[in-house]
Amino acid sequence: MKNIFKNLKYAFVALAFVACEAENNVIDDVFATVENGAFLRLTSTQGSSINKADLSSSVSVSYEFDGVDPSELSSIEFTLSFIDRDDADGVDENAGPISIGSVTAANLTPSQFGKPSGTISYNFGEALAALGLSASQVNGGDRFQLGMTAVLTDGRSFGPGQANGNVSAIGGYYSSPYVFTSSVVCLFPITPGTWTVNMADSYNDGWQTTVSGGGPGLQIVLSDGTVFAEVGLCSPYSAGSPYDCTAETGEGTATIDVPAGLGIVDWYFPGDYWTEISFEIISPSGNVVGSYGPGTSAGNLPVNLCNEPVQ
Repeated sequence: MKNIFKNLKYAFVALAFVACEAENNVIDDVFATVENGAFLRLTSTQGSSINKADLSSSVSVSYEFDGVDPSELSSIEFTLSFIDRDDADGVDENAGPISIGSVTAANLTPSQFGKPSGTISYNFGEALAALGLSASQVNGGDRFQLGMTAVLTDGRSFGPGQANGNVSAIGGYYSSPYVFTSSVVCLFPITPGTWTVNMADSYNDGWQTTVSGGGPGLQIVLSDGTVFAEVGLCSPYSAGSPYDCTAETGEGTATIDVPAGLGIVDWYFPGDYWTEISFEIISPSGNVVGSYGPGTSAGNLPVNLCNEPVQ
């Protein structure tokens, strides 16, 4: 029995030694592969959306250098990329990253925490010129991505793709993604000419929007709140429509003549009371800028004007 306990004692000692050796190997591996360095904290951002209709639509990002002593900072390098998210045309128009400049440590100013800080900005027109693109190649949902890399005096650099989850997480003091992404939107003035609205009702009893007997139709609303035009299928349950509706109960088409200079408008739909209404909006250019099925909720409709000519 004594020999058994003695052997067990030696076995436990051996296991403890192996465990300690394995733990030391893990620690050694962490120290060998994980690098502590600098990061760029984003203190304020503007321009998460870029308006395709406005070449002066701009992006501005303020940043602060941290993580190592400020004396170790050599420069901050900036790049810009275009991410093409329009797969319908089958053309890959991704561009970049290309350099759009840099700043040295001497060009930065101390923040309220005494850290080197600065601001980088660009506008839509500058982004197109830098990347060699035209506005016609850009569509709604495409993205511009600003990249930032901190270069230290010892030659090391820290930029996109190098931060771990704690540093690159969104929010918090140490948030440091090294990138800022802006999505393209299209806030165009309404295209002048004849607009077409193809309308349908699956129950073949006209449109009932906010009430069972009828209700308002699809509206074009001007910036001052004035209703410029209103269309819809007439309801047989209503004694009289408050607007000039189309005298069809199942399918019908309405046209709206829009003069030049009307400006940016909203397409407002009051809602689908019985979940039966569907319609599509076609611009004078022939683009289907919106297609809406049964159950469309009340509110301003998302209308894609990105393929419309810039006014």
